Amino acid sequence: MSNFKNILAIETSGLFCSVALRSGEEIKYNFTEKENEHGLVILDFIDDLLKRFNLEKNELDLIAVSNGPGSFTGLRVGCSVAQALAFANDIPLIPLSSLAVLAHQAHSKFDMKNIFVITNAHMKELYIGSYQFENEQIKILEKECLISQEDLSNYVDINSTETLYVGNGITFLENIVDKNAYKNIFSHASNMFKLIDLAIEQKSYVAAEEVSPNYLSGEEQWQKAK
Repeated sequence: MSNFKNILAIETSGLFCSVALRSGEEIKYNFTEKENEHGLVILDFIDDLLKRFNLEKNELDLIAVSNGPGSFTGLRVGCSVAQALAFANDIPLIPLSSLAVLAHQAHSKFDMKNIFVITNAHMKELYIGSYQFENEQIKILEKECLISQEDLSNYVDINSTETLYVGNGITFLENIVDKNAYKNIFSHASNMFKLIDLAIEQKSYVAAEEVSPNYLSGEEQWQKAK
């Protein structure tokens, strides 16, 4: 498929730190079940995976990082580590939307085409994004944005039976039947590789200095969401 044989994936946008490494067709991963330990475990996770594949850092061909929106601290940790590895070893980076990663996780788990992600941005705000999966492709149905909790009803169709709502922000939905909503799903780095392969096909890899956390915050983003 590509010349990128050894690919490191980093997912730190939520409560749990997850790192995966694919070498050829084999995938190994590390995942913490303790919340908000990204900074404590991520370097050990990466070193452990490299040892399990008998690789050095400079043998990585590509690094993918879930760069937001999501946890302020988690995104800073993930992006900083990804950038440091990329700078030091001249490795290209692929930034992936954390909402798209979570949507793909839900699509893989529940085999539904239409996935609407709602995550809690706190301060009475939510991150949202709507996606459709078909023929191994992902289509953005609703542009990712930051909205107020009170505006959520303007973005969702509560009568839809074809859309699955996922993320820790679905608690702010009312009148959604249980079978169409699932809260307890968390992004996992080992699930990122199909999105990574799509990004490789589209040549979406960039230099380390072009990657930064995407918080979807600030007045400019707020205006775009309205």
